[in-house]
Amino acid sequence: MPTNEKIWITGASSGIGRELAERLAEQGNQVFATARNHVVLESMAAQYPGITPIPGDLTDPDCSRSLNEQLKQHVTYLDRIILNAGTCEYLEVSNPDWKMMERVMEVNFFGAIRSLEAALPLLQANERGARHIVAVGSQASRVTFPKAEAYGASKAALTYFMETLAVDLADQKIQVSVVQPGFVETPLTANNDFPMPFLMTVDKAADHILKRIMKKPAFIRFPSSLSSVLAVGSSLPWFWRNWVAPKLTR
Repeated sequence: MPTNEKIWITGASSGIGRELAERLAEQGNQVFATARNHVVLESMAAQYPGITPIPGDLTDPDCSRSLNEQLKQHVTYLDRIILNAGTCEYLEVSNPDWKMMERVMEVNFFGAIRSLEAALPLLQANERGARHIVAVGSQASRVTFPKAEAYGASKAALTYFMETLAVDLADQKIQVSVVQPGFVETPLTANNDFPMPFLMTVDKAADHILKRIMKKPAFIRFPSSLSSVLAVGSSLPWFWRNWVAPKLTR
């Protein structure tokens, strides 16, 4: 687990982001926590002195500059950024809300890009050599799931972007990891009205991430049971799409 690092986390007011922020602060890291809910951020900071609130709305096209300016008020460099902010909505093809596709992409993909724009100069200013970008994707991007057009596509776009970014940043020795969790008990998944196989608690999800984060792997996938199933599904896309996915319909 990281210690004595300067770490920025987005989507830090709930779920995996909050669990990571609080644990990393407990371990002696200087954590900068971003979310729209500044009240929750202030409450976290009051409980954990290592947390500094950096409120911001990642759906705002102009947020990158303000986030960068807020961060620079506290640090001259960052060791690690964890791009965790995310949302989920499902497409009902019988009565489609096409604007929903934009809402999900705004947070899950463009929100991560705006965050990267704000933080990359601070990673590049780090002369210690830690320099690590962590993006929270999803196992849902590996195969098709019913009604998950927006969520799966946004996470697939994020994953491709980060994999390519890893190539382009290699000469700067900035490493990139994509976290792909399965179903985790968070406020987002509490709204799901369908079975969630291999559902895990948020503290166990944080365990998986923190145990592996120092090695900076290309992917951090969990739980292993779900990952194994999806590995087979992704290698047999026709079988998954025509035989397995239809049985997962709510």
